[in-house]
Amino acid sequence: MSSIFDRLTRSLLWNKPIELSEHHQWRHANLPALLEWRIKARPYNTTVANGIFLFLLFAGCLGASLILNVATVAGVYGVFITLFLFALTMAAIYGTTHQKTKFAYRFTERGIEVCEWKAPGKGWMIALKWLTVIAAIAVIFVIALDPSAFWIALAGPGGMGLLYLSLANSSKYQEMHTEYHHRDHEWGRYKKISIHPKRPVIGLHFDYFNTSQQSMDKGVLFLYCKTSQLNSTLGVVREKLPDIQSEYEVFDIY
Repeated sequence: MSSIFDRLTRSLLWNKPIELSEHHQWRHANLPALLEWRIKARPYNTTVANGIFLFLLFAGCLGASLILNVATVAGVYGVFITLFLFALTMAAIYGTTHQKTKFAYRFTERGIEVCEWKAPGKGWMIALKWLTVIAAIAVIFVIALDPSAFWIALAGPGGMGLLYLSLANSSKYQEMHTEYHHRDHEWGRYKKISIHPKRPVIGLHFDYFNTSQQSMDKGVLFLYCKTSQLNSTLGVVREKLPDIQSEYEVFDIY
C-alpha cells in the first residue's frame, strides 16, 4: 500500500525529479563528482516578493468585495463566478511573485559546475489557454446578468486575470521568462564564503573582469540547497577552500 502511495506522490508535477535540460551538458562529466544535487529555488529577494503578493492579495480582496456587492444581484452564479475569477487572479499573481528557477550543481576536484534554467511548462501554458477562455465567458456572463457590473467587472480581478493570462500566452512573455545559464568555476577563483542566516543559501564571492565597464568587478555564485543539505554542502566547500574563512551574514540574492 505504501509503495503505491509513494508512486502516486512521485507522479505529481511538484514531486517529479528535476531532469537536466537538453540545453545543458556537464563539461567535466569525466571527473568523479564529490557532490551533486538539483533544486528549484527563488533566486531573488523573497521578502520583497512576498510583500508584493500580500499587498496585491489585500487589494484583490477589496476589489472582490466591491464586485460581490454587485454580483449578489445576479444570484449564486454571480457570486461563484466572482470568487472563481478572484482565485484565478490570485493564482496568476502568486505564480508571478513566486517563480522558481531550476538549478543543477556538480562539485568535482577541479571546481563547481552549475546549470541554471527557467522555462514555462507546456502543461501550465495549455491550462492557461483554457482558463483564459473560461474567464472570458465568466465575465461576459456576469455582465449579461447585470449590465451595471460592466465597468467593475473589467476593472476588478476578472479584468486583471484576463490581462495576465493574455500576457502569459504570448510568445514574447514566454521568451522573457526563459533562461539558460551554465557556469564553470575552479575552486581557486573564490575569495570569500558567506552563509545566509535566514535562507539555506551559500554565497561564493569572486572577482571577474566586467567587459561592459572594462574594469574588475565582484560577483557571487549562489549555492541554493535545502535546509537539511546546508551543512553537508558547506562541509565540502570548506574542505576545498580551507584557507578561506566562512561567515554568517546577510547578502543580496539576485
